[in-house]
Amino acid sequence: MSTNTDPLKYSEHGYCLFPDILDTAEIDAARRELDACIGNMPKRIMVYKDGVHQEVDARPEYLTEPHNKNPFWLQLCRHPKILNAVEAVLGENLILIMSHLIVKPPCDGLSVAWHQDNTYWHSVKGTDVATVWLAIDDADQENGCMRVIPTSHAGYPEMDKFSTGANDLLGLTVEVTSEMESAALPLEMKAGSLSIHDSYVVHGSNANLSQRRRAAYTMRFANAKTVTIDTSQHWVPVHLVRGEANDATKSYIDSRLP
Repeated sequence: MSTNTDPLKYSEHGYCLFPDILDTAEIDAARRELDACIGNMPKRIMVYKDGVHQEVDARPEYLTEPHNKNPFWLQLCRHPKILNAVEAVLGENLILIMSHLIVKPPCDGLSVAWHQDNTYWHSVKGTDVATVWLAIDDADQENGCMRVIPTSHAGYPEMDKFSTGANDLLGLTVEVTSEMESAALPLEMKAGSLSIHDSYVVHGSNANLSQRRRAAYTMRFANAKTVTIDTSQHWVPVHLVRGEANDATKSYIDSRLP
């Protein structure tokens, strides 16, 4: 099966690839900011892993919610070309609900077991939710690019999680049949390209054992009219970045560009 690049087929496949969204200068700026983030990492960090919050040795895979700490990343989340891509699959009313820099260092970058995004987000109510996966470095199978199982989001199944028993990013996984595994597609892309996947689609990635880093910025968006975030339970502020939101969501921050 070929990689889907048609936003009109997003609902069917559960993902879409958008090549060459950011230019070289923009990616260079993102790399500089990322290097600063990595350089300022503490020695220990609190993460959600194996189904519980725990303190672990800091790694660049765990750079969560940078947009809440650094205006550069919030501005990147509001980049018109990125929002245009998101609008093509979610519609014109958009909220930014979270983000995560997932940076696999060379030689020992952690794998990410098969999982769905939505089952980790109990404060999110609704199904029109998607993750942007922006390649900051070139991503391919050698350095652990993301893999998706097309159509696995159909019917919005909430799959049970269980322990991987391994040293991976989440410590949890979902049951994937051999038939599903054989249907998985690697989303190889050049830096500056991005993919968008449904929050219910099953995806993951292998460890990075190559000599090259694999850095990506994931931005989570939702349709502001059909999805509601319980901000009293959500761990970061929610930003309205395009269009309008429901009256019941006045706790969102208005971050729309002029």
